[in-house]
Amino acid sequence: MSYTLPLALTPKKTLLIGAGAVAKQKHQILTQAHWETQILAQTIQDSYFEDFLVQIKKIEAQSIEDFKDYLSDFEVIVDASGDSELGKILWEQRKTLGYLLNVVDKPCFCDFYFGALVRYEEVSILVSSNGTSPILAQSIRDKIAAFLPKTFSSLAQKLYQIRTKQKINTQVKQKIKQECQKSLGKVFIIGCGPNRLESLTLKALETLEWLDVALLDNLIGKEIWDFLENLGVECISVGKQKGKSSFKQEEINILMLKLAQEGKCVGRLKGGDPTIFGRVWEEASFLQKNGIEVETLSGLSSSLSGALTSGITPTLRGISSGVLIVSAHLRENIFHAEWLKWLKDSPYTLIVMMAYSFSEKILKEAKKLEIDLNLPAAFISKVDCADQKNVIGTLGNLERMAQICDKPAILILGNAVKKSLCMPFRGQRIII
Repeated sequence: MSYTLPLALTPKKTLLIGAGAVAKQKHQILTQAHWETQILAQTIQDSYFEDFLVQIKKIEAQSIEDFKDYLSDFEVIVDASGDSELGKILWEQRKTLGYLLNVVDKPCFCDFYFGALVRYEEVSILVSSNGTSPILAQSIRDKIAAFLPKTFSSLAQKLYQIRTKQKINTQVKQKIKQECQKSLGKVFIIGCGPNRLESLTLKALETLEWLDVALLDNLIGKEIWDFLENLGVECISVGKQKGKSSFKQEEINILMLKLAQEGKCVGRLKGGDPTIFGRVWEEASFLQKNGIEVETLSGLSSSLSGALTSGITPTLRGISSGVLIVSAHLRENIFHAEWLKWLKDSPYTLIVMMAYSFSEKILKEAKKLEIDLNLPAAFISKVDCADQKNVIGTLGNLERMAQICDKPAILILGNAVKKSLCMPFRGQRIII
């Protein structure tokens, strides 16, 4: 049995046998490492090698004696020819001729294995499967590259300065350790769609598997909560809910920062899409100002998902030439009414978020602005849930509609609501 011992080697004089697709992969790795590499092949099978000097010679197991002097000039030989008999002979001759050997896909004929590398300039992370499965090693490497912060280069230089300018004692070591831990933290701000696990994007689903801790809004569905807990992710509810004690935005920012500085992979999970009234700017800008790397993932917004699942098409040729997504309230539950002016003789459909608690005020303001109270309207509650409810009516009976539907809910206003009623829908439909 062989074991992986990661070594940082100075460049070696290397011979690469073969000029096909596999040899191309090995040549790229050797080139990145600045190794002096000569290429020997019977024919050029991959156009990549047309830009390099390739010695066209036929080397086979039975002709190995003719090549001994040539082979002894190299410190490392990589056989990517695919000729198993040649690999066997090279293995038998390696000690006599003094080279280290790697026969691709033949672990039994290898003095060393190629690992899958993640490079951050001064820092390299090697993943090896001891030659058994390069694809496995590459998959693990890609996963590491995806969730690790890209700040290692600057950190390595910073720590080098500390080592060269300060005497290394217990206090300095602790300082270095703290810097390393802080640099490993990263925050993903993830749009989780309206409710169900299947409404996550593939990127979001993959990212959830990397998390150490998740900070979740109230709109995150139970399926997603259960999925995270089954993965062993620490789940913290930071949702804001009217009339109840909840986390303030500043508290959420500080908590994310604290967890990231502990070196954790943090997920900030938001219902819908974080760019639709999701406070993503406040959180991402705060973290970046404090030196924490942030990655944002879009999600399926309940505004558009709710429209489609309720059978409403917000844009219809000749009926609605656009869609406006607005909020019915501002910070601290202050009613926001500026958007109502767009309802008067408007060519657009309006989707109003967080309108459920303001139906009375919306109707009152609409009357002041002399907006047609026969304008078609729909309250869509519990979007993407099994008990989704679609209440269809008009602006004039908005209060009654709100009493019938549940929360959370979105409000859709415009002529496209009535025109779309022939569309298929999900859940219960109530027309009043």
